[in-house]
Amino acid sequence: MNKFDLIVVGGGPAGFFGALRFTELCPQASVLILEKSDAVLQKVLVTGGGRCNITHNCNDPKELIKFYPRGDKALLNAFYQFGPEDVIQWFGERGLKFYCDDIGCYFPITDNAQSVVDILTQESVSLGIHIWTEAGMESLHYNKETQCFNIKIANEDMIQSPLLLIATGGNRQGLKALRNFGLDIIPPIPSLFAFQLQDPQITQLAGITVPNVTLSLPGSSFRQTGPILITHRGLSGPVVINLSAWVARLLHESAYKYPLLIDWLPGSGSEAASLEILIAYKQKNGSQPLEKLSAFVELPVRLWKTLVGRAGLEIVTHWGDLTKAQLASLNQQARSGESQITGRDPYKQEYVTCGGVDLKQLDQRWFESKRYRGLCFAGEVLDVDGLTGGYNLQNCWSTAWVAAGRLAERMD
Repeated sequence: MNKFDLIVVGGGPAGFFGALRFTELCPQASVLILEKSDAVLQKVLVTGGGRCNITHNCNDPKELIKFYPRGDKALLNAFYQFGPEDVIQWFGERGLKFYCDDIGCYFPITDNAQSVVDILTQESVSLGIHIWTEAGMESLHYNKETQCFNIKIANEDMIQSPLLLIATGGNRQGLKALRNFGLDIIPPIPSLFAFQLQDPQITQLAGITVPNVTLSLPGSSFRQTGPILITHRGLSGPVVINLSAWVARLLHESAYKYPLLIDWLPGSGSEAASLEILIAYKQKNGSQPLEKLSAFVELPVRLWKTLVGRAGLEIVTHWGDLTKAQLASLNQQARSGESQITGRDPYKQEYVTCGGVDLKQLDQRWFESKRYRGLCFAGEVLDVDGLTGGYNLQNCWSTAWVAAGRLAERMD
């Protein structure tokens, strides 16, 4: 049976970073990374649209944890130890520089995720880390006599190590093996997805973007504000993707069927304020038809016409002919119009899951099992997930850093 000082299960960002950190601290150790697929770091290659949004410009840990619907408090210590600035510095010391866009997302100056993959793989080669692909974890056992973890991998081989870092992400095979091992697993479900709508009036506007929209789910406290994209299947864009993270379990429990309220004009103040704008606009442009002039420059003309129709008005109606009730109806459509979510967008692949290893069974200072000395976890395999914008990769870097530090302390 092959024996290593540390086995890392999962060849993604958390797994690689944990292996690198451990080897830096224990340079003589033998370290193995197991990856179930035929290539490592595939998730890194698709993040940020292939550019790799490596982290976010938020260096106050207390503020940073606010972007994590689950696991926020557990991340606080990890962020104090290794935060966004540390990520940028670590890669910078190895020759890769980054730029920060207008909303705080960091990308490599190459605008190519392969640059990040190259750094991680080159470092692993230089440190002598072993990497086995097509070697997923089939089962996991602990031998009390040898005080080692025994892993059966896909080709039926058995390997062992006294130290183990699990970084399998939301992979169901890996989570099944952990559940069979006796760990408490919160069932994984998708997070960060687009919405399907049963609303032809909206979906016919596919391609339209609005820079500032507020979405909310009636009967809940969940709401998000940000840019939106209308697709021919429903809604996407940062505001939708981020809201999906907060309501992931709510939507899952409702079979992804739920009403959605859309405020197209959150920048116009209260609903009473936007109604006053409409009243003033009517007084000034009474002779003009609704189709020719919109009271709100932030709304594209096609969207404005649709809202007019949803308010029960003809677009040829003149502003001056609108009654108070009609103005109120138009205002209501613009500020709290309702559509029906009918599902997740089937054409968008989710790369983040909500759920995983229950944090209650871990020492959250370094994500080590309370029951098994030398068993740590990092990244998405934990019941931790963040919004879009580099937050999920930051979870990988930070949790891997502290977990690897703990495992190095456990090294005999």
